[in-house]
Amino acid sequence: MPPRNIIIIILTAVISYFCYEKARRDRYAGLFAEAIDHIESRYVEKVEHRELFAHALNGLLGKLDPYSSYIGPQEFSKFKEDLDQEFGGIGIIISPNVESGHLTVLSPVVGTPAHRAGVMAGDTILEVDGESLEGMDLHAAIERLRGFPGTEVRITLERDGDKETHEIAITRAIIKVPSVLGDTLNPDGNWQYFLKDHPSIGYIRLTTFGEHTVDELRSALKSLANQQMKGLILDLRSNAGGLLTAAIEVSDMFIGNGAIVSTRGRGGAVQSVEMATENIEVDEDLPMAVLINGFSASASEIVSACLQDHHRAVLVGERTWGKGTVQNIIPLEMGKSVIKLTTATFWRPSDRNIHRSKDATEEDDWGVIPDEGYEVKLTREEYGKVVAARNQADWGTSALQIRESNDLDESTPEDAGAVPEVVTAGETEAAGENFEDPQLRRAIQHFQNRAESASSSAEAA
Repeated sequence: MPPRNIIIIILTAVISYFCYEKARRDRYAGLFAEAIDHIESRYVEKVEHRELFAHALNGLLGKLDPYSSYIGPQEFSKFKEDLDQEFGGIGIIISPNVESGHLTVLSPVVGTPAHRAGVMAGDTILEVDGESLEGMDLHAAIERLRGFPGTEVRITLERDGDKETHEIAITRAIIKVPSVLGDTLNPDGNWQYFLKDHPSIGYIRLTTFGEHTVDELRSALKSLANQQMKGLILDLRSNAGGLLTAAIEVSDMFIGNGAIVSTRGRGGAVQSVEMATENIEVDEDLPMAVLINGFSASASEIVSACLQDHHRAVLVGERTWGKGTVQNIIPLEMGKSVIKLTTATFWRPSDRNIHRSKDATEEDDWGVIPDEGYEVKLTREEYGKVVAARNQADWGTSALQIRESNDLDESTPEDAGAVPEVVTAGETEAAGENFEDPQLRRAIQHFQNRAESASSSAEAA
């Protein structure tokens, strides 16, 4: 057969395939438009075309996974506020719980109305203003929690181990999110990034990964640079994540070479591999420990997995949440609305999976697991005391924050008592007994053991 005929046959086949695909898409698009027309014209109550369109997109994306959603023009401005670490609401980070069908609080944002009211990581939100959230998609639930500053929202919570639910009224506010905290808050409002009772050990807590996290962390590290630091603790407990770019830059501060994280798309195809630069912010010989727990998710898992795989830090605490998917923001309507679509999964430098699928078991490989000998599981009582201690460090002594009971009320630090001159995240007086954070204590022991080992080696030499 002449080469010309072969070329014509190939071109015809290619054009036929694309025509078929276009016809198939047009057929479903036509069916979708026909259904909307019937609903709009014949449904018993009047329904706006735009409302139907939004519901359809939310249904379409919501069936994919809990993290994909449609964000319409009215909600888009609020979405952009999230990326700027500033928004109007009560100040909690939530995630769908695939087992219960409810929404779980991954973390209350430090200093917000929810934080002051005593909302805790692990709480399940059952209702908002009397409306059940069961089965509701994440975006719709967030919309019900948010509102104008000064307005009130009532949420019904379920806390593990409690027989009764708790209803609490919270007044919304503009939420400005500082993401880098220390151990002690001085009277002038500045953080001290050394542990009060162990002044040679640095302590930095990251509450989220936002637009300003990298600059905030860099500033905190500079305040530690010229002091005699023998170890650094990076606390990522109950940090629900945030921007992938922030996680990459934070990881890059601590390692000088090698992979940080890779992303894989459909079929497991590698989309990108993010590599470290030589611009490290901390001496690579400085011992590090990273604190993690079951509510450390997404960007927190990227950082902790990276530091663990590069043997840059020892990981202390409990297995992380297992959220290892990447959402791309795709503009619609000339940028007036967007869809947030899961387009990839991220993988740790060791090429191990982070994401926990809905069918995953405890034996499967997902999330980030503490190093051997450094797993420290907290009881419910211990966890409550750790939260109380951290709250004290952020806001001062509060009867609400340190009591043994888990009942919620509307007390605030301002009306519960005077703020002490200096308070610490590591220890607090709770129910008349001195309580020390077990996970933090294990990290401190790690540095002490290293120092003793180094001293013994020097003496033997």
